[in-house]
Amino acid sequence: MNYILSTLVFGVVVWWFALGPGRKAGDHLTPLTRKLFGAVAGGAGILLALKGRWDFAIVLVSLSAWLLGFRLPGLIDPIGRARRSEIRTASMLVEIDLADGTIAVRILAGRFQGRQFEKLKTAELVVFAQELATLDPPGLNLVAQELDRRAPGWRKHVKFDTDPRQGAAPVSSEMREEEAYHILGLEPGASEEAVRAAHRTLIARFHPDRGGSTYLAAMVNRAKDVALAATRRG
Repeated sequence: MNYILSTLVFGVVVWWFALGPGRKAGDHLTPLTRKLFGAVAGGAGILLALKGRWDFAIVLVSLSAWLLGFRLPGLIDPIGRARRSEIRTASMLVEIDLADGTIAVRILAGRFQGRQFEKLKTAELVVFAQELATLDPPGLNLVAQELDRRAPGWRKHVKFDTDPRQGAAPVSSEMREEEAYHILGLEPGASEEAVRAAHRTLIARFHPDRGGSTYLAAMVNRAKDVALAATRRG
């Protein structure tokens, strides 16, 4: 009975912060309040883990990591994982924090395999962009704005189509449901309301009219269509 109750509580807490009304709760907290709540949640999680209550411990540690801005492995971070959008291209894994819009890029192939895009130096960024133009044009579309910010003038060294409509065409109808949910930062089977809410959050931050990526916006729109279709079939 206790196990069933704890499982229900676990599910409710994760739903509240990941998909429900609490999804934006932390966005309204001051930095000091986030640190305070994060420290308390982390401490409580550690104590519960020591007592063998891993069900509640995982939720509290995950909540603590989200409040403090840490990234944990997905298996022990149900709240943070559900609040991140993931886009995988031929050579990159792009993670978008749905709370603050920050982007983290892990390089999966090529000369800089295993490194973080954020840690590349200016000269390395230009070389990386040249690689992407050949090996992973969709990936180049995703990070083009960030390259403009960190390595001004990179376009002079890279053959890159600056047509603002670029990126819409490659997003085909072949997107898998699993990929669509990852892009939206949702778990498979999410409700139509959750799908539309996640789509609004991403488009609000990355729409081309607001300086975002045309390619990313096209992927987000396609992900919404695929996820909604899956929801209606379910």
